[in-house]
Amino acid sequence: MTKDTLGPMETASLADQAYRRLRDAIRGGALRPGEKITERDLAARLGVSPTPIREALRQLVHEKVVERVGPRSLRIADHSAAARSEIVEAEVRLSALMARLAARNATATQLTELVGLLDHADHLVAGIEQTLADQGIDAPVADQVTAVFRLMREFHHQVEACVANPVLEGLLAQARAFSDEERLDLTMKLAPGRADSFRSRYREHRELLDALLERDEDRAEQLAAAHHRAALVQLSTT
Repeated sequence: MTKDTLGPMETASLADQAYRRLRDAIRGGALRPGEKITERDLAARLGVSPTPIREALRQLVHEKVVERVGPRSLRIADHSAAARSEIVEAEVRLSALMARLAARNATATQLTELVGLLDHADHLVAGIEQTLADQGIDAPVADQVTAVFRLMREFHHQVEACVANPVLEGLLAQARAFSDEERLDLTMKLAPGRADSFRSRYREHRELLDALLERDEDRAEQLAAAHHRAALVQLSTT
């Protein structure tokens, strides 16, 4: 990926397109850690107006992917391995706390919605496994797998919503080591070679749900901590 080519446009809002292309450019090395950037230059390179670039950069600054070093000065964040490890630990601990509080605070309606979400995911997984059994390992199931992973992210977001604490939700959003889309991209790269690992991680969602249904705060916290730590460590070493 060259300096002048940051990837193809997608059928989404201009701000979403700009955000995705900038994330791809950072991940692919077209925008390097420590590199200074400006809205005007990025707008020219992506062929869009400064407004969607400004919105995309606001999100990237929020995610700590881009740093603001002056009123009009930005640069690509250069996180050390130690700093990334600390970010992962913060997310793990906050996610575990949210699971504990969800076991305490979730309403019957919220728990029913979580059950329905996992039931839907189970149905999709069963369909994927049947397709693979019928057509073999090379069967085209990427779209269905993506749908399952999106449901899993929705499950975690709904668990967090059960806490009903906007301050904690905000802290967790700031502490996330990866955005949802970055998680999906990295997970899809890993999925073909680590099927057993992802099956195990998938089943962990049902175990967490059982702990929530039983109002077992300790178990919910322990399961969430182990699940998020394993997932984040795996993604961090990709």
